[in-house]
Amino acid sequence: MLFVLTAVLGLVFGTALAFYSNGYFSQVGEEVYDPEPGGGGAVTTPEEHYDGALNNMLAKKLLGKSVSPVAGLKKGKVAYLTIDDGPSKNTPKILEILGNYNVKATFFVNGWNKKNFSEMLRMIKEEGHAIGNHTYSHRYGIIYSSVENFMADLKKLEEMIYEATGTRTNIVRFPGGSDNLVSVRYGGKDIMKEIAEKVKEEGYIYVDWNASAGDASTPPLTKEQMKEAVRMTTKGKNPVVLLLHDMDSKKDTVEILPWIIEYLQGEGYEFDVIDYTFTGFEKVNRTDYWRENTAKGGK
Repeated sequence: MLFVLTAVLGLVFGTALAFYSNGYFSQVGEEVYDPEPGGGGAVTTPEEHYDGALNNMLAKKLLGKSVSPVAGLKKGKVAYLTIDDGPSKNTPKILEILGNYNVKATFFVNGWNKKNFSEMLRMIKEEGHAIGNHTYSHRYGIIYSSVENFMADLKKLEEMIYEATGTRTNIVRFPGGSDNLVSVRYGGKDIMKEIAEKVKEEGYIYVDWNASAGDASTPPLTKEQMKEAVRMTTKGKNPVVLLLHDMDSKKDTVEILPWIIEYLQGEGYEFDVIDYTFTGFEKVNRTDYWRENTAKGGK
């Protein structure tokens, strides 16, 4: 009698789980990694790894109910806030906003004529954000005149980042992106290909973007236009690599940053930073939206 009662209770319990957990039954397992290109590393913790085989079987046999198949991965939508051209007088405010939302970003910094450079970079690092190399000078005529000039400019900033933070970064963003056309004027039609090959040869990872707030557009966009740009260029993308700028003049970017975070959260995105383990971002490039609208994003 006890055996029968136990079996019945087990069936009832399992069936209830099938309904309320959508066929998933929590178990402790090893950390799971997203196998998709650009998946962004760990996507589940042991507590978030699900296997719904028992629940599915019970629901199907007893009720004819089809539920979700066994879930090996709990995949999610990931957004990377990438912030170029800092540090600036706006950096502390950007960090404050990110801190308020407990969101981490990747800062692609320059080195030329920057006030409080070391202090700002230490603050970025201490608050858990990633730092990338956006070249020392950001001057197209210098960096894109030859492979040697680009690498010298890049390594100059690399040393400055190391002196400020005690760590090195191998994450690079090319001024203008890896497909910019301005470089042709200074180094010829193959200069970006040659620089990209050299960068990868020396162990760097370069990162483009697939979404933009348009905050480097000419003429400048209004805040409402920037919000629409975020909506348009992030739509249907995973991951989202969103281009923003950190310069003294980018007050509107700072003002809409809370909206950007809340909007992406509302769309189901979680935030992460880009680090040296990531691959495939060289294929995440500028959006057709901005090309079609002749925007100058990605300065």
